[in-house]
Amino acid sequence: MWLLYLAIFWTGATWCHVNAAEKQADYSGYTLYRFKVDTSSNSMEKLESYDMELDTTTQTARLLIDIWAEPSKQNPHADVLVAPEFLTKFRSLLTSAEISTLKVLEGDIQSQINAERRAMIHNAIRRRKRALKTWSDFDANVYHSYEEMTEFMRLLSEQKPDMVEMIKVATSSEGRSIYGVKIHPPGPSTPEKPSIIVDAGVHAREWIAPAVALFMIKKIVHEYGINPQVTANLQKFDWYIMPQVNPDGYEYSRTNDRLWRKTRSKNVTVNRWCVGADANRNWGYRWGTVTQKNLERKKVFLGEAGANRTPCSNIYMGSHPYSEPEIRGLKEYFTWQITNPMVYISLHSYGQLLLSPWGYTNERTENYQDQQNAAKEAAQAIKNTTGVSYSYGTISEMMYPASGTSIDFMQHRGVPYIYGVELRPTDNPNSFAFNLPPMFIKATGDEMMAALNAIGTHAVKMKRL
Repeated sequence: MWLLYLAIFWTGATWCHVNAAEKQADYSGYTLYRFKVDTSSNSMEKLESYDMELDTTTQTARLLIDIWAEPSKQNPHADVLVAPEFLTKFRSLLTSAEISTLKVLEGDIQSQINAERRAMIHNAIRRRKRALKTWSDFDANVYHSYEEMTEFMRLLSEQKPDMVEMIKVATSSEGRSIYGVKIHPPGPSTPEKPSIIVDAGVHAREWIAPAVALFMIKKIVHEYGINPQVTANLQKFDWYIMPQVNPDGYEYSRTNDRLWRKTRSKNVTVNRWCVGADANRNWGYRWGTVTQKNLERKKVFLGEAGANRTPCSNIYMGSHPYSEPEIRGLKEYFTWQITNPMVYISLHSYGQLLLSPWGYTNERTENYQDQQNAAKEAAQAIKNTTGVSYSYGTISEMMYPASGTSIDFMQHRGVPYIYGVELRPTDNPNSFAFNLPPMFIKATGDEMMAALNAIGTHAVKMKRL
């Protein structure tokens, strides 16, 4: 989830290794629980205080619990993945916190991962039988490898050169080129034209985010000149869409550990075997800092509220601002190549939330009310499109502090409309969480198109253009 905070620990695999011969992570027996929490209590901090066990001999980190969803004002429940050997202690902790009702969302998370893997293999075989020859052949309703994403963008830019430019925004730790597309109406584009920026894939395990970004790319190009809303917005704005900005982590989540979250950079600290950093805690603006109000509101555990200085942590902030080449590259591209950004959206999962700045403080931005008005219109547009409800508000108002985020960086830069979007699912009957089946890609993509069309229309209405 985009805003996991404090010391949320990487359960990833039962054991975490960094060598090339690493086995696939096995979550057999791991149970996903949901329970209601009094947000004014410290019960979550107690759970979070159970840190990893470091074994310097085998260079491994043993973890027992992974908090997938924190309680918020809108959804006062927590989703927690628990290792089988920690279950007794986990129940004891909940009892001491007077939490007696537990709902099992998934009794064995590995079975869910296995089902997803079987579907991936089936889809890969089917795609190999039908080589991608044109951009319109691209199936936007399945989860693709990074290589397939890149091939789609290449074909699109070659076959629709009057509308689409393939752009390189960064290079990953493992040497992968990070690409996106710039989409504009047929003909030349002027640098001064206002733009909408969308990035996705920041957290590796949140597969629905890059899938939705790819869906949006195809929909915009296909429906320009046909869909009045899409056409009007593309005439007003150039679109920059980066569907996968953490390709190393994403590919690792496909091949080794489905629940991997971070980048795959090699740490140079004392815990050298702990790999990667949280790409959404590594931005330079307010990196590792929070206001005194938030320090009073939430305790700081081994770092700052909303980030962590421990390399094995799932929200490790990195050794220094922009330590991750992916984030360094994005920052440089956003700063020097996009001259008039009007809207910035970072896609994540899960929770169905539209979250605006600030993250590092619970103080409000100068344009708070305008941002909330646009978010309200976006949420209504989503509701009108699919019937699904998204909540909205600032990060700190609705949830908790988070420092070093792209959202705060963009606010500091002066972008008017900025949202970290938590996509599906939320309080629905299913237990999909990060393993949302591809059958939901289209509906979720339609929701985001409706939301961005609404935000763009709001910006025009406010005469920001």
